[in-house]
Amino acid sequence: MIRIKIDDNLKEDIKKGHYEDNSVKFENIFEKLKGTQKYQKLVSYFYDTSGKIDKKKLEMLIIGNKSDLIEIINNIGKIPMSKKDPFEKLYTNFTKRLWSKILLEKLNVRVCPYCNRQYTFTLGNEGIRPQFDHFFPKSLYSYLSISLFNLIPSCSICNSKKQALDTYKKDFYYPYEDEFGNEVVFQTSLIKNDFLYWTGVSNNFDIKLVYQEENCKVENLNKYLKIELLYKEHKDYVRDIIRNAVIYNDSRIEELLEQFPDLFESKNEVINSIFMGYVDKESWGKRPLAKLTHDIFEEFKIFPNE
Repeated sequence: MIRIKIDDNLKEDIKKGHYEDNSVKFENIFEKLKGTQKYQKLVSYFYDTSGKIDKKKLEMLIIGNKSDLIEIINNIGKIPMSKKDPFEKLYTNFTKRLWSKILLEKLNVRVCPYCNRQYTFTLGNEGIRPQFDHFFPKSLYSYLSISLFNLIPSCSICNSKKQALDTYKKDFYYPYEDEFGNEVVFQTSLIKNDFLYWTGVSNNFDIKLVYQEENCKVENLNKYLKIELLYKEHKDYVRDIIRNAVIYNDSRIEELLEQFPDLFESKNEVINSIFMGYVDKESWGKRPLAKLTHDIFEEFKIFPNE
């Protein structure tokens, strides 16, 4: 739903750190897997004709983008995670090392990118951190267990609901590239002809995810993570937004500007204060329900923005 944005300099810093932390560990595992039937395709893919590891392919595995990971899957296919799997141990050890905490701090994903409903703060010294979802599930593609851009910081609900979904076969929202913009919005709809909900005094309305064209990524996100069903549980929150949109009409906004000139310089500043300061698109990843707040505000606002 919300894209994980990383500026170019930070991305290069993260990639460098992740490669340095994991390259030797991968090489050691590959050496141990030589001659095993289960990992034959894996070993064949990563070793060149001279019997040495192809460093370029290793780099793709560790810090490659989504297209790189798909190319690797195309060549290797599924290698399901098994009991005492070396790649499960690799992942477990990774989550215990300092680098995993540093990585989460650098990514600074403050709210789950899948649902935009729960905070995902990282307080490394206190043992507070989000879960890592594996975009391509490690249960099916074990060798991608610590591939950098296969790791999605997320809340426990989204991680557990998505879990073993084969995203190689099903087109799914990918937080490092995709986002819900203005083409996918939350909207309310009338129930039982109760128009009182337009003033924020009635719960007789529904909350739906609306988009104009067929979109498999949105449909699968909704189907497997139950986004629309979860957001229907936020009616009280939506009622508050509607009520505020009614109370703080254009004339009331003007009054606040006159009464508190030291606090507000423009209508937009008043609006951002009333609606928790995060109705602008660039800030959707900073607070839970920011996308919902924006969409319902846009639906019910009765005054023009500056």
